[in-house]
Amino acid sequence: MIFNEQYFKNIFLNKILFCSLFVFTVNSVYAQINDTNKLFIKEIVIIDTKSKAMQSSKKVYHIDTTILVMNSMNSLAELLANQSSLHIKTYGNGNIATSSLRGGNANHTAILWNGLSIQNPMLGQTDLSLIQTSVFDDLCVEHGGGSAAWGSGAIGGSIHLQNKNKFNEGLKTKVQFNYGSFESKKLNSALFYSNSKFSTHTRLYFNNSKNNYTYIDTTNKEKPLQQVKSAEIITKGFLQEFSFLVNSKNSLNVRLWYTKMERNIPSFTQQINKKSQLDQSLRFNADWEIKTKKLNSVFRIAYFNDVLNYSDSLAEIYSKSGVNTYIIETDNNYKLKLGTLYFGINNTLYQTDTKNYDALHKLNKLAFFGGYNLSLLKSKLNYSIFLRQEFTNQTLIPFTGNSGITYDLGKRILGKINVSKSYRQPSLNDLYWKQGGNINLKPEDSKEIEVGIATQFLFNKTKLQVEVNYFDRQTNNWIIWLPNDNGYWTPKNLLQVHSRGIETKTTFSYLNDKLFLKLDLNTNYILSTNTKNVNLNDNSSGKQLIYSPRYAGYATFLLQYKKITFYYNYNYTGYRFTSTDNTSWLMPYQISNLKVSTFFDFTKTKFIIFASCNNLLNKNYVVVSNSPMPLRNFEIGLSFQFTKKIEKKSL
Repeated sequence: MIFNEQYFKNIFLNKILFCSLFVFTVNSVYAQINDTNKLFIKEIVIIDTKSKAMQSSKKVYHIDTTILVMNSMNSLAELLANQSSLHIKTYGNGNIATSSLRGGNANHTAILWNGLSIQNPMLGQTDLSLIQTSVFDDLCVEHGGGSAAWGSGAIGGSIHLQNKNKFNEGLKTKVQFNYGSFESKKLNSALFYSNSKFSTHTRLYFNNSKNNYTYIDTTNKEKPLQQVKSAEIITKGFLQEFSFLVNSKNSLNVRLWYTKMERNIPSFTQQINKKSQLDQSLRFNADWEIKTKKLNSVFRIAYFNDVLNYSDSLAEIYSKSGVNTYIIETDNNYKLKLGTLYFGINNTLYQTDTKNYDALHKLNKLAFFGGYNLSLLKSKLNYSIFLRQEFTNQTLIPFTGNSGITYDLGKRILGKINVSKSYRQPSLNDLYWKQGGNINLKPEDSKEIEVGIATQFLFNKTKLQVEVNYFDRQTNNWIIWLPNDNGYWTPKNLLQVHSRGIETKTTFSYLNDKLFLKLDLNTNYILSTNTKNVNLNDNSSGKQLIYSPRYAGYATFLLQYKKITFYYNYNYTGYRFTSTDNTSWLMPYQISNLKVSTFFDFTKTKFIIFASCNNLLNKNYVVVSNSPMPLRNFEIGLSFQFTKKIEKKSL
C-alpha cells in the first residue's frame, strides 16, 4: 500500500471526515513560539491524569523549553542522542534510529504522544529519526517499567511527547530556515492564534539533504577519506491542532499529524547500491476533558495509519507494509479525603494491510487500569499503586503493576523506592510474518526494583541538585530471531536478561538579572547480561548484550547573557559488543557539539540568528558496525517571529 494523493483523500473521507472539515473551514491558524531569551525556564509538567502520581517515585528527566527551541530543527533521535541518557542506536546520519533505555531493546521503550502509544505495531518500535522536534511542546523521559500505565513496551522506560493548549495569546507566527553541511536545507513555519475560548496551531516542516558526508574508512589505507553516496533524504510533514474551551469545566482538543520521509539507504560495503525506504504516518486524535471539584476525566479517540515501503532493486526486494490503529480510551481521577483514585479503560485495534503476512490480521486489545495515590504526614510521605490487566484475541497478557513510595528524609533529602511488573506483547511481525512468524510466542515480562535518593541545595542565586538511582530488572521470555531447520528466521522466547545499574544526575544553575548559567552532568553504569544459553554451542550466558554500552554519560552547558545564548554538549559512549560472546566490539566515542545564537528584538517582531558546529573535535566514530557517522559539520540559521497579543479576558 503506497500513500498517494488519492489514498490520502480516501483516508480523510472514510476515516476522519469530521476532522478534515475542521481543518479546511477554520480561517485562523498558528504555532507556539517559545521565548528563547528567558533566563529562567520552568520545568515541563505532563498533563496526563495519571502521569504525575505514576512518576513521583521514578527517575524522570525533563528537557526544558530552551533546549527544545534550540533543537527545533532536529529529529527526536538527534535531540535524545545529545540531551538524554538514552543510547540512540543509529545506522548513519539521517538513517534508522532507535532507543535503548536501561539496557533494554528498541521495543522496550514506549513512545507516547499526548498519552497515546505511537509505536509501529508491525515492528513494535519507533524510528526516532521520523519525529521532528518542532511538533511537540514538552518532552519527558520516564525511566523504568511503566506497563501498568502505558501498556505494552514500557519495560525500559517511556518517552512522553506533549502538546500544550493555550488561550488568550493572540496571534503569533514563526518562520525558520537552516542551511548546513551536506547540502542540507531545513524549513519550519508555524502559525498560532488564540482568544479566550479557541486556539488553533499549525506547524509545517520540510527537510532536504543530499547527506553526502565524508568519513574515514580505516580499512582503506590508500584512500581513507570517503564520501557517502546514495543517501539523499527528504522529510516533510505538518501538525494541526484545534482547542476549544467550552466552559470552565469542559475543553476539547483535536490534532492531526502527518509525516513523510523518503530516503536512500547507503551501503558502506558495496560499490553499487539501490536501497530506499519510504515511511509515512497519519495520526489523528481528539480528547475531551471534564473537570469538576473532585473528578477529572479525559475521553480520547485516535486513528493512526503507518506505512513502510522498502525496496532493493538489485536484490529484487519490494516490501510494502501498512497497518491501521484505532484507539478509544477513558482516563479518570477522583479526589478522596486521603488521596486520589485513578481508573480507566483502553481499547486498541490493529488492522494489517501487507502481503508480508499470509493473510490480513486483526489484533484487538482491551485493558482495564486503576490506581491510588496517598499523601500522609503533611505530604512528607507519598505512596502510589497502579494495576493493569489486558486481554487480546491472540496472546495471554500478564497482570502488571507499579508501586512506589517517596519520603522526605529532611534536610532537603528525598528518598524513593519503586517496584514494577511490565511486559511487551510480540509485534505483528513476530506473530504473523509470512515465512517465520510464530503465533505461539509469549509476551516478554519483567520485574524491576528502583531505589533513588535526591537532594537540593540553594545558595542565594544558585541551585545544586543531585540524584542517584539504582535499578535491578529481570526480563523473561525475551524474544530473539534465529534460523530454523527450514532456513527461515523465526522468533522464539529464549533469553532471560538481567539488567542492573547506577544512574547519576547533577544539575547546577545560577540566575541573576542578566545572566543564566546551567550545567547538567549525567552518568550511567549499566550491566545487561543474558543469563540463559540459547543452545549447547552458545557462549552468551553471563555476557553483555550486543550494542548495550556499560558506561555512558553526557554533559551540557548553557549560558545566556543578555541577548547571547551559548550551548555546548558532550557525550561519551563506551564499548559496545557486536557478538553475543563479547569477543568483538566497537571502540568508545566522545562527541562535542557547540551552538551560539543571538536575537534582535523589536516591538512585535524578533530575529534570531544562530550558528552551530556538530562533532566539534572531528571524531571518526560509528554507533553501529559498518555505519560511519559524519565528521565535523556546520549549520547556520535565521528565525523570524511575529507576535500580536490581545487583552486577556476573564472567563
